[in-house]
Amino acid sequence: MDVIPVFYRKIIAGSLTGSLYAIVLGLFVPDPSADIGYSILRYLSAVIISIPAYLMYSFPVIFLYGVTTSILSETFSRFIYRNQTKNAKEVVLSGIFHVSFGLVFLIINPLIAFLSVIAAVLFFTVDCYLRRRQATYRWTQALMSLEIPLAVWILFSGTDYLIGLFQSLITLLQHTIN
Repeated sequence: MDVIPVFYRKIIAGSLTGSLYAIVLGLFVPDPSADIGYSILRYLSAVIISIPAYLMYSFPVIFLYGVTTSILSETFSRFIYRNQTKNAKEVVLSGIFHVSFGLVFLIINPLIAFLSVIAAVLFFTVDCYLRRRQATYRWTQALMSLEIPLAVWILFSGTDYLIGLFQSLITLLQHTIN
């Protein structure tokens, strides 16, 4: 196993997973403290506000812990099946290791463990997709992939800012007319 390209692929997978996880969590749990009764505009507003917050808190953990444990998962599964040709067993075992590393958070809190297993499965899926592409990943691509979470954060924070700006402008115009 050539370690350096795998490391680059894991960095790219971590960047993509952290961003996707924040978006998925924002779509399904836009405001964990709010009422269930939503209008579509309140829902969209809560989604737009929650994604940067989820990204700020989940990305560092997914990136640091996820990349490290994903490298360990792949290394362990390749070591166990080192004498065999590459097969589906190695991939399945790597997936089991990913989920197991996500379940470590069961010690802290069952909800956190559930969310971390979702992140682990998402990381594993993204990494399998990148591996299946059989591309050679370089350091520049790994560094550029770190722009993805930043772009997601800027997009949703900027959208929230623009919505607030337009609401203030509408309020100002209404007061001016009256």
